Amino acid sequence: MSNHTKGLIITALGVLVISPDGLLTRLITADALTITFWRGLFYSVGMLFILTAYYRKNIMDAFFAIGLPGLCMVILYAVGNLSFIYSITHTTVANTLFIISTTPLFAALISWLFFKEQVAVRTWVAIIVTAIGIYIICDGPSIMPDAAVGNLAGLLAALSLATSFTIVAKNRDRDLLPSFVLSGFLMALMLEPFVMPSRTTDSDLFYLFIMGFFLIPVASTLMFIGPKYISAPEVSLMLLLESIFGPLWVWLVLQEHPGNHALAGGTLILLTLAIHSVMTMRPGVKLPIDK
Repeated sequence: MSNHTKGLIITALGVLVISPDGLLTRLITADALTITFWRGLFYSVGMLFILTAYYRKNIMDAFFAIGLPGLCMVILYAVGNLSFIYSITHTTVANTLFIISTTPLFAALISWLFFKEQVAVRTWVAIIVTAIGIYIICDGPSIMPDAAVGNLAGLLAALSLATSFTIVAKNRDRDLLPSFVLSGFLMALMLEPFVMPSRTTDSDLFYLFIMGFFLIPVASTLMFIGPKYISAPEVSLMLLLESIFGPLWVWLVLQEHPGNHALAGGTLILLTLAIHSVMTMRPGVKLPIDK
C-alpha cells in the first residue's frame, strides 16, 4: 500500500469515527455547558493515554514544547468546542455541520487578512458561493426555537477551527497535539463552577464517555496522522464526509429532517467545496476568470 493510499484511508477512518458525534450529542439530555465540561474532561484523559503511549518518558517535554502557538491553540480549541456544542444543541445537526464544513475557506480568508497570503480567484468564488449557502441555511425555518443563535455559534466554531488550522500550517515543525489535552482540562476547569456534574444521568455519562474518551481521541489521532501523507485539498474532501454522514445518523436514529433550506444550502456548500478541492488538486483546471 502506498503512503498516499494509506493517508486517504487513515483520514477517511478518522472522519467516519467522529461522524456519530452529532448524534451522541443530540441523545444527551444535559445542557450545553455540562456536555462541554464532561466532553473536555473525558477527551483530555483519552488523549493523555494516547500521547503517553506515543511519547513515553518524553511526555512532559512534549507539553513544554508547544510554546505560544500551542497556548493559542488551547484557547481556540476551547472556544470552538463550546461553540460547537452550543450550536448542535440549539439548531439542527445538519445546519451545524454544513456551516462548519466551510472551515477551510475561512482559513484561507484568515491567511489573506493576517499573513498577506495570495488567495486564488477560484477560492474567492468559493467563499462567495458558500456564503450564499450559509445564508440559505440560516434563512430557512427550523424545528429548533433558538436556531438563529445556534447557527451563529456554528459560525464561531468554524472561525475558531479555521484559525487553529492556520496556526498549525504556520508551525509545521512544532507538535501541537498536546495543546488539545490542555484545552480539554481548561474547559472542564472553567466550566466546573457553572455545572453540576453529579446530577448528570447515567445514560448521559455513557454517551459522553463513548464520545469523549474513545471517539474523539481516536478520530483526532487518525486525522493527525493521515493528512501527513496527502495534500490539503484531499484532506478537505475527506472532511466533507462528516457533513454527509453526521446528519444521516441523526436522521436515521432520531428522524431529524434538516429542512429544505438546510438541504439546499448544504448541497451548495458541499458541491462548492468538493469542486474547489478537485480544482486545487489539479492546477491545470482553471476557471475562465483565473489568471
